[in-house]
Amino acid sequence: MSKQLNIAILGAGNMGTAIAQVVAQNGHNVKLWNYEGDQEPLIQIRAKQENKKFLPGIKLSNNIKPEPDLKTALYQTQVVFFVLPSNFMESLIKKVAPLLTGKEICVDASKGLDEKSLWLIPDILKKHLPPKLKSYVTSISGPAIARDMALGGFTAMNLASTNQYATKIIKQAIENKNFKLFVTKDIIGVEIAGSLKNVYALAMGFCDGLKYPMNTKAALLVLALKEIGILIKKMGGKAETIYDLAGLGDLVGTGLCATSRNRRCGEGLAKGLNREEATANVGQVVEGINACKVLMTLGKKYRIKLPFAEMVYKIVWKNANVEKEMQKFLRKTC
Repeated sequence: MSKQLNIAILGAGNMGTAIAQVVAQNGHNVKLWNYEGDQEPLIQIRAKQENKKFLPGIKLSNNIKPEPDLKTALYQTQVVFFVLPSNFMESLIKKVAPLLTGKEICVDASKGLDEKSLWLIPDILKKHLPPKLKSYVTSISGPAIARDMALGGFTAMNLASTNQYATKIIKQAIENKNFKLFVTKDIIGVEIAGSLKNVYALAMGFCDGLKYPMNTKAALLVLALKEIGILIKKMGGKAETIYDLAGLGDLVGTGLCATSRNRRCGEGLAKGLNREEATANVGQVVEGINACKVLMTLGKKYRIKLPFAEMVYKIVWKNANVEKEMQKFLRKTC
């Protein structure tokens, strides 16, 4: 039997809770923390062993212990999963770093870039972590709908790491008959694909709101892959990563899933809601909203044209008419 691990999961949203469930069901000890402004999930789990706010109806493992104190959550852990929205990550990492002993493996599961610096989350981790931990920074990304994961549906994701020991421990923590990790060294490609697919998932929601057929969505998915692939290569990653689980897999999973936050938000925009209304209707953070701005900035920085992303940006941030912009883009590009 594999050695039992002590694992901290920072972020008790739907994905953080789903990862906690998978790891806990593997027999490991899990301390689940959430930021001070939202203790409701932890209170619910402590009372009923259920996160009614984010994963209602799923009985969670007794190995999951809700922990409101960050220092206690991190005490004597071997692995720390970071599962907060990307815009909260650096402030959290700054709080976490002084509390680590120099032996923990840190895993980014946030799928985002820092909006101000345009840094990848693993780079921010390496910036603030103790020197001993820098080589242990890893990233997981891929098609992972939280509810499906928590219910035990087969899931496969990319694990991006250059450290064999870190890879071994993360696989020990999370892999089982229904969850597999495929290792790659392309941290840049995995992070970019996982972060920016949310922009194009919004467009899949546009299609649903406008009742466009699957033919249209299939064509747009191909165009999205091309744009992300160009950017990955420009930023120093491997272009072929776009066809891996963190690229094609995640784009299809997020773009076509009925419960996807980004797809639902895009559908709301297409039905006439403004950005604030569409986001409020989803009821959770919609990463693709801010990722639109990040993608436009990256395009300018690396001097590449991203017409699909630009179309989404105009709709989300310039209040452009969804149907007019979609028709214009389809006529000009496809």
